[in-house]
Amino acid sequence: MIALATYLRWSDVVPAARTFDASRAREIAQRLVTRAAASASFDRYQLETEIDRELIAEYGNWAAGWDWTATDGGPVRAWCCASHSVLPARETDPRLSIDRVVAALEDWRAFLLQLDAEFAAIHEVTKDQPLERAAEHAAARLLPVVVERTEAQDAWYGTFACVLTWYLDARGVPVDRVRRLVHETISGSFASWSAPDASTAAATFAQLGDAVAEAQSNATVVGLAEWLTIREKAFLNPTGQRTRTRVSADGHRRYIDGPEHARDPQRARRMATALESSRAAASRGKPLDFAALAKVQQIILGVATAKFRAGDAFAKQGRERYVLEPDTRERFERCLEEARDPSVPVAVRAARVYLDVCFFHPFDDGNARAARIALDHVVTSERLVLHTIEPILLVSRAANDMEGARRLAYVVELLLGLR
Repeated sequence: MIALATYLRWSDVVPAARTFDASRAREIAQRLVTRAAASASFDRYQLETEIDRELIAEYGNWAAGWDWTATDGGPVRAWCCASHSVLPARETDPRLSIDRVVAALEDWRAFLLQLDAEFAAIHEVTKDQPLERAAEHAAARLLPVVVERTEAQDAWYGTFACVLTWYLDARGVPVDRVRRLVHETISGSFASWSAPDASTAAATFAQLGDAVAEAQSNATVVGLAEWLTIREKAFLNPTGQRTRTRVSADGHRRYIDGPEHARDPQRARRMATALESSRAAASRGKPLDFAALAKVQQIILGVATAKFRAGDAFAKQGRERYVLEPDTRERFERCLEEARDPSVPVAVRAARVYLDVCFFHPFDDGNARAARIALDHVVTSERLVLHTIEPILLVSRAANDMEGARRLAYVVELLLGLR
């Protein structure tokens, strides 16, 4: 799921990748590939996305890049594409496809561990240097790694920008501050199908260092106003729903009963109760409005009342500010109404209402959990469930990131089995 892989935080990627048991990947691939091979007809793209969903659910978000292939400018060389890698025409042994799935995941993991070692080595050399100079050094050292991995194929520089963003994240730089800046700097200088010459690379690395320095000193605060500016544009061209395998695994409940319960059992119990309450209301056709959301929020927080915030709110160590205007609550309620517009694809409505709650920040506390409930309400009202929810929860999102909003809708669509 490339749309997810490029938006991951480095801290969400490499720790989980260090511990890996390939046997579960083989079991997943064997079950899905064998079932498809026994079918009179099957869709290779659909099979690839089913494998994608299950690998992410099993291993976590880090597995999302297993099919980011060199043909798409990615670092995975053990996979080509659905048509050539999974049950291709004239190949009669499904074990070959199963082997390719496992090899692709292992190849992706090897790349992540290679980056982990490179980041550590770069840090050792540059630990006494300003961040902008360290970024230049990192870019120079990581460029040949990425070029070799991607073979400089189509849009390979997207992988390079992702790797540099991960490096900066590993250095403690907020990714929401630098992701777009890095991508614009790199993609504006490099081209597909060719590695840059030394002078172009050097000039780009210097430009990158300057941009990082500027971003570090830039105290611009974004928030609700920026979200409202991009909100109407972000989903104008939603991807068409191509599939049609509705998943049965309840990823949201599994997350509550698993990782969330392991961290805080009491919080998880309240969240489970809130989810059940919201789903019951959605199943009865009850609309998602502020009163309904506030009622569920009382359960989430274990409080008697949950009122709309009375002042400005801040997040991400002050980098985002959610200003309270006289009409903020009214505008939020209108956004909630849009979440039940049947003319809009369900994945768009679910992703949009999730971000609405995040960036309107209606409550003094617990807004991330309220956003989950809002998204789940929209999904449940369409009698759908998410195969897994971690890819939605663990990705850093910025209020002014239009591309990130679009990608969220894509990810939701895939996790619902609608691709």
